[in-house]
Amino acid sequence: MNQQEIRNYIETYFRAFDSPFITETPSYFTVQLPVEVDKDLGNRPFYWSYVEKIGIEPNPLQLTFVFEPDSLPEGLRGEELPYGSRRLHQIFDSAKKHGKFVRLYEDTENPVGRPRSSFPLVPWLGVNYKAEFICDQKKDMLLSLGINLISGSVVADFYQTVQSLALTPKLPDYTFTMQPIFGIDSAVERIEAYISRELEQHDTKWAEYALKRLEEEKALVESYYGEEANRQESTEEQESERLEKQRKLLVEKNTRLQELAWQFEPRIQVSALNIGLFYLRTPLPS
Repeated sequence: MNQQEIRNYIETYFRAFDSPFITETPSYFTVQLPVEVDKDLGNRPFYWSYVEKIGIEPNPLQLTFVFEPDSLPEGLRGEELPYGSRRLHQIFDSAKKHGKFVRLYEDTENPVGRPRSSFPLVPWLGVNYKAEFICDQKKDMLLSLGINLISGSVVADFYQTVQSLALTPKLPDYTFTMQPIFGIDSAVERIEAYISRELEQHDTKWAEYALKRLEEEKALVESYYGEEANRQESTEEQESERLEKQRKLLVEKNTRLQELAWQFEPRIQVSALNIGLFYLRTPLPS
C-alpha cells in the first residue's frame, strides 16, 4: 500500500465509526477518537479500567496522522503510517474485530407518485469467505456470497453488488423489514453447499502436481534411509547397538514422511472472514 491508499483506508475506518475530523489537509489530518476506537488504538488499558470502575466521564484521545512530513506547519507533531507500522496494524486489527458482523439497510427514496407508505426490505445474508488451496505452495481465493432469506437463492459477487447501493446502519423511514423464511443456520448450509459445488468444478491440476512432487520426495527419503539401513547392517557393532540405531533411523524416516505429507498433500480450507445482514429493496440477479 502506498501513502494515498493508506490514507484512504484509515479515513474510511474512522468515518465508519463517525469519528469527528478536527483538521483535514493534504499533508495531515487530526481525528477525535470515539471510545471504542480509543480502547483499540490508545494503548492505555489502565486508564479505561479506572474510568469504567469509577464511572467518570471518559476523555478519548485526538490523533494526528501525517502523510506529507515536509509540508507540515511548524511545531505540529503527528504520526507517520508506513506500511507495516505498528499503528497501522492496530487499525487493521480493530477493523477486523469490529467488522466481523454488520447490519445494513438500503436507503432509497420513495418512488415518485407513490403514497408515502412503508415499503418492504428483503433480508439477505452476506458472507465473505476465503478458500485456501494448500500444498507446498499456496493460493487464496475470495468468495463473496449472498443468500436471499425469503427465496433461498444464492448470488455470487455479493459484496461487489451491494457496494453500489446506498446503505445505512439505521432503518430508513417508510420501510419495514420482511420476516425471513430461512434461518441463519439453514442459510449458511445452502451457501456452503454452493461453495462445495464451486470447488468441485475447480481445476485439480494443482493437486495432481502436488501429489506428484510428494511421491518424488517420498522416494528420495526411502532411498536415503534404505542406504542408511544397509550401512548399519554391514557394521561390526553389537547386535543391540545396531538394532537401536536402526530403530532410530525408522523413527526419523517416519517423522520425515509425516512432515512431507503435511507439506505436500493438497487440501482446501474455507473460512468465513465476515458476515452481514443486508435489508435490500433493489432486487439482485439470481
